[in-house]
Amino acid sequence: MYIIYSILAIAYLAIIIYTVVRILLDTHSTPKTLAYLMLVFILPIAGIVIYFSFGVNHRHQRSNAIGAKIHGELDQAIQSEFQDYTRDLLKSHHHEIAHFAPMVLFLNGIGKEPLCNGNFQLLNNGEEKFPEVLRSLESADRFIHMEYYAWENDTRGNQIKEVLLKKVKQGLHIRILYDDYASKGIKRNIVTELAQAGVQIYPKIKVKLKQFANRLNHRDHRKIIIVDGICGFVGGINISDRYDNTIDTGLYWRDTHVKIEGPLVNSLQRHFVVSWNMSAGDQLKFSTDIFPKAIDFMNGGSPALGQIVAGGPIYPKSNIMLSYMKIFSLAREKLYITNPYFIPNESIIDAMCQAAISGVDVRLLVPEKSDSELVGAAARFYFSRLLDAGVRIFLYQKGFVHAKTVVADTRLSVVGTANMDIRSFDLNFEIMSVIYGSLFARQMEKLFQNDLGHSVEISKEAWNKRSVFKKLKYAVARLVSSFL
Repeated sequence: MYIIYSILAIAYLAIIIYTVVRILLDTHSTPKTLAYLMLVFILPIAGIVIYFSFGVNHRHQRSNAIGAKIHGELDQAIQSEFQDYTRDLLKSHHHEIAHFAPMVLFLNGIGKEPLCNGNFQLLNNGEEKFPEVLRSLESADRFIHMEYYAWENDTRGNQIKEVLLKKVKQGLHIRILYDDYASKGIKRNIVTELAQAGVQIYPKIKVKLKQFANRLNHRDHRKIIIVDGICGFVGGINISDRYDNTIDTGLYWRDTHVKIEGPLVNSLQRHFVVSWNMSAGDQLKFSTDIFPKAIDFMNGGSPALGQIVAGGPIYPKSNIMLSYMKIFSLAREKLYITNPYFIPNESIIDAMCQAAISGVDVRLLVPEKSDSELVGAAARFYFSRLLDAGVRIFLYQKGFVHAKTVVADTRLSVVGTANMDIRSFDLNFEIMSVIYGSLFARQMEKLFQNDLGHSVEISKEAWNKRSVFKKLKYAVARLVSSFL
């Protein structure tokens, strides 16, 4: 019996040592490293299970290495076609884009993202997005590509399904990716109906029982639609009735999306194709069938220039986080940020504080009441540092603000899917549009100011008077958020 206990003790010690070594080598965030080490030492068995379920760094694992290889192969084909876009447009639009030229070059360097022309239509909430999406889907005559985080079996979800069923009968190629976990409610009805009708539809990251925890840690958080390669949609609005305030779901939902027409749609297409080739049975190649060479702009929208930023575990760098940081560092006058899940790392906090201390009018809009009490409490831990630096913080009260947007200096706008938290920075597949131009930025600023009209500002004096209990609550939530 003694020998058995000794063997078990040695095995247990070996597992502890192995886990500690993995945490030290694989966890790049210092706060998360310390948090996991504390968890393993305080609750050894539970800590080990939690770490290997949710804490393992998957950025360079095999499945993501395959995605990186696919991404690289597609890049080679695309760069030969679009390599002159950025240089030529920077030269011809120097006056209007000079202020953020470093941002253009940064995105071109970190993700080989070309600068492209585009028409941009700002869509406020689902009541503006869904009618526009349905019209665009109805007008499709060659193909429809969709990649969505959450698709629900409700009014809007079924309206889109019906249009897709009609278009596939007309002979269009329809390819759809969905998140296997967030869209689990449509797998037995909408997914089945579409697949039986001939739509190619697959989960982006299929959740299997033996890999449940690890794969659940990575989600496809993108919301993309591409129609015929000439029209695209991206933003924070999922396919769900709760985003459409003409449908009574019990809570007002504020979110932002953008419709893009023009060459920039090719950049959206590029990232969809990478996702498709990682997930589907067939492989799409670079061709003018899905990457049009010349595109005539349609009517409407705000003409401007733009780039697409994609993030996820297949990329060697945290593209989303670095892009936010670059924008914050370049702002000189105004920086308006809206984000529902604000659990930033030190780099983001420092960038916002430096901008505010430099005299930039930095304003942060977050929900007064989050749909996650833990996330809402964790976000408030950072308010003191931001307020001390001069950042103005507003709590949205009309309902729940879910938009992920930035407006800088009335010249640059961001509309995308990425939150300001470690999940969006490193774990999820995310995507966002960066739009250069004062016409669109003024629309974004107007929308932001309207949101402030439904918000309350936190004063530094009032915030400093919060109770010790609340301070402790926010500090604990922030510590727990290190595991998110």
